[in-house]
Amino acid sequence: MRTFILSIVSTVSIVSTVSTLSTGAHRVLRFAMGHETPNAQRRTPNGYVVMAAALIFGSLNSPAFSQTDSSIASGAKLFQMRCFVCHGRDGKGNGPSSSGLAEKPQDLTDPNWQRTTPDDLLRKVIQSGGVAVGRSDAMPPNPDLSPEQITALISYIRSLGSTGR
Repeated sequence: MRTFILSIVSTVSIVSTVSTLSTGAHRVLRFAMGHETPNAQRRTPNGYVVMAAALIFGSLNSPAFSQTDSSIASGAKLFQMRCFVCHGRDGKGNGPSSSGLAEKPQDLTDPNWQRTTPDDLLRKVIQSGGVAVGRSDAMPPNPDLSPEQITALISYIRSLGSTGR
């Protein structure tokens, strides 16, 4: 479902770009979609269906979508290896070690937290630990993670807020 929504967003972006085309290019596109013919005899909305289908199905296989899905999958794997002990398998802050901590781990699925916490802050907390941002020292630093791994973790954490888990 997420991929389909991203396809729609991609399609809207492409259509927005098309709207800024020069008059000549715009006429060619309208001709390709069946809205203009050389003699202006035939007009049909079928071109919209063909164009929308091509854009949606073409974008499903685009590298941007597979890269995002791949990033989330990599982040999920890292999360399940390194973060679940405190944050829980589902990211709700209810991991096996959470009950012994003075400060409850962050519920990463909380919509308010997701909305108000910038990625840069997440990056700093993951890289340098909770102390680096004035939070609990129970959140350890992870200096061994590469920038790509941290980005993947952030992608996964963001997906926890958008899936309604």
